Amino acid sequence: MAQILEQYASTILLFSLALVTVLLFWALNKLLAPKRDKNKEIDGLSAFIAYECGEIPVGEAHSRFNFQYYVFALVFVVFDVVASFLVVWAMVVKDLESPLISLISVGVFLGILTIGFIYWWIRDALRWM
Repeated sequence: MAQILEQYASTILLFSLALVTVLLFWALNKLLAPKRDKNKEIDGLSAFIAYECGEIPVGEAHSRFNFQYYVFALVFVVFDVVASFLVVWAMVVKDLESPLISLISVGVFLGILTIGFIYWWIRDALRWM
């Protein structure tokens, strides 16, 4: 048991310091933060409205967001991850024992990616508005 504690002593110490730091800052926030009355109004506006660079907020805070932005963000992330995998693969392919098996596995990887891209294309998910 002592050997296990010696191996993980630095991890336990780091976790303990992180926990103490979080609790300390939380307690300082509770003690030092200014207290406000929720019913108090400033210039006819509630004290708890969102601060918008000194401007009076107009309209609802929650508005509908076009879902297609998320689709394009997802496509970007997928192709970004694929590009990073392919760059790493291209750097090590010459050092592998069997480049043919590596080439086949990358072909399968790109084939699966192509099937997903075709699925998005057929569902018309890539059209902008």
